[in-house]
Amino acid sequence: MTSAIGSSSVSSVATTYTSASTATTAADTSGATDTESQSSTSSSDSVTLSDAAKAYLAASATASSSTSTATDARAWFDAQYKALDITSPLLDGQIAVDFTGQSRETLAAVASNSQGLFSADERTAAAQVLQSRFDDAMSSHVVLARHTGDYASLYQAASDYLDQAGDGERATATWQLQKQAVTDGLAAAKKVFGKAPDTGNVNDPVRALLDNTSQNNGATDATDPASAAANARAMLDAQANKAKDLGTELVFDSRRHIGLQADFSNFDNQTLAVVALNKDSSFSTEESRAARQALDQRNRASLLSALDAGNQTGSATDTPLALLSLYSSMSASEKAALGYTDDFATKIAQSYRSLASFQSNSSSSGSSSSLGLTSYL
Repeated sequence: MTSAIGSSSVSSVATTYTSASTATTAADTSGATDTESQSSTSSSDSVTLSDAAKAYLAASATASSSTSTATDARAWFDAQYKALDITSPLLDGQIAVDFTGQSRETLAAVASNSQGLFSADERTAAAQVLQSRFDDAMSSHVVLARHTGDYASLYQAASDYLDQAGDGERATATWQLQKQAVTDGLAAAKKVFGKAPDTGNVNDPVRALLDNTSQNNGATDATDPASAAANARAMLDAQANKAKDLGTELVFDSRRHIGLQADFSNFDNQTLAVVALNKDSSFSTEESRAARQALDQRNRASLLSALDAGNQTGSATDTPLALLSLYSSMSASEKAALGYTDDFATKIAQSYRSLASFQSNSSSSGSSSSLGLTSYL
């Protein structure tokens, strides 16, 4: 950059000079003496910079600003650590400091490790906050795109958001890669209406946002019905989002060959039961019916396994024990959805006692089986 300035410093400077002429005017006709008025000479210099010089000055100003931003950010982190008595912005993988007051420019400087002043955790935290702000800004546009099929408007909104970046952020490799990816995505979205373009670009922040909101496998350890229902609703919504991004709809009937089939493989039995019962009306009739069918299929498979237990061991009491074990492992929601009541367990227990009375096993074996039954009752 310095050599560019040196080579153009002379040729790019044009200087002009102007001077005023001296005027003399004769006064009255009675022979009064002439008065001479003389104007002073003035000059002005005008300097025109080359494009290279302008670019150099702009880059210098940006570099100076970035240095100041990075230095201020470093001081802010250090103050946070001292006040909070921590040594990193991340604790157990979660952000532990409040970035609310930090500008987008500051976050970009930290994420790009401007001046080499920031640790890996600091860069990660800043990048996460930047992504979160982008996601928040785009959330309403995502909803509209999935509702109308107009993904070009979503990409345009993302492009506009990126264009709001300051010079420091624009100078980072991340911004440049994202801007190019969004530009390409916008062009692709304009060509095909009704579905999100599959850009295949890892730097595409829009594609990443769409994927994140269409891939929710949910938790599988929800024990209370309210949590299970919320978990199920989020999982089904994610699948519906994925279907919309593919330009189709989520369907719950295996006989339909058009659409994305709902996938219950990541739903545990408790969650399926809550959807089937639909006590809080969080689910559609189709969703509840499909969940009940999936739960029934799993129940039939479990029953067949329990009934086969006696055939494999040769002990008649093993089948009722397996059935009691199956019943005792069910949540209240599962029992209600499948129609199992306490009467079911009572009848199985009676069957066990009847079979046990006819067995000619040793008393120790009988005692062991009785203890096993007691543990289930």
